[in-house]
Amino acid sequence: MSRELALVTLVDGADPDKVNELEESVVLGRHLPGTVGGGHYTWDGIDDPVPSGFEDVANFDLVELELIDGSLGDPGFTGEIKRTLLLQVQTDAHADSVAAFERDLMAMPDHISAIVNWALSRVVGPPGIRWTHCWEQEYYTLDGLKVDYMMSPHHWGLIDGWFDPEMPQQIVDLDLAHVYHHTDRSVLAAALG
Repeated sequence: MSRELALVTLVDGADPDKVNELEESVVLGRHLPGTVGGGHYTWDGIDDPVPSGFEDVANFDLVELELIDGSLGDPGFTGEIKRTLLLQVQTDAHADSVAAFERDLMAMPDHISAIVNWALSRVVGPPGIRWTHCWEQEYYTLDGLKVDYMMSPHHWGLIDGWFDPEMPQQIVDLDLAHVYHHTDRSVLAAALG
């Protein structure tokens, strides 16, 4: 199964009326303070495309995703936080290391109960895109992400080594997009359903 997701960046001084029109017309999540490297919004290509002719979009970083695995702890999730991490595994990473990294990410929900729904996907397009993986989660609260997930011993003791240039197992480029936004419904339920 494949789907699309995009990180959307607006031009400086975007017309507020047109921004409101954009927000009301598509499935967009406005990024909260603390997000890194992903512009202003996450667009999940579930319902509608971004309207053509919206000239205030400076960058539309579209990715095509192919699901590796995911789980719905709550298919009827009505929201609080959707988090997306787009990352790039280094091109010279050994296939066994990539497989181990993917297994470690997919084991995180076994150690961090605040992760309600999750999906790990490979980025399969468009050609030339820099991202290789998309790691998504949904949480009932912002603290579920910022405290339970980000401060988890499992996260810092195991997962961080894949990202840390001072660790021998590091295979992930530090130029990544870590974005999160409020939501009132599950994007992943539609994607995994």
